Amino acid sequence: MADRLQVDLVLLESISSRLRRSGEMLGAARAGKPAMPDAGEATPIFAELLSRLSESSANLVAGLQEAGTRVAEANQTYAASDAAAGRHIDGAY
Repeated sequence: MADRLQVDLVLLESISSRLRRSGEMLGAARAGKPAMPDAGEATPIFAELLSRLSESSANLVAGLQEAGTRVAEANQTYAASDAAAGRHIDGAY
């Protein structure tokens, strides 16, 4: 039905955990930066490329962590709202 919202709290927690773990794994992989290759005259180009890749991966790590945190917060909000609605319904009878 279009007028119902059903939220799987266990699934949201799983998604949050996966996002955070992915960020942690990427961050750990990023900590071991590769050595600068000797590319002769092209070495400055490769240095710039590696620098940009490093910066982009740092942004991705931060984004994954932030997304995981926001999903966890949404999960808590849904759970609290559901519990409050249940108490409201119980109080009506």
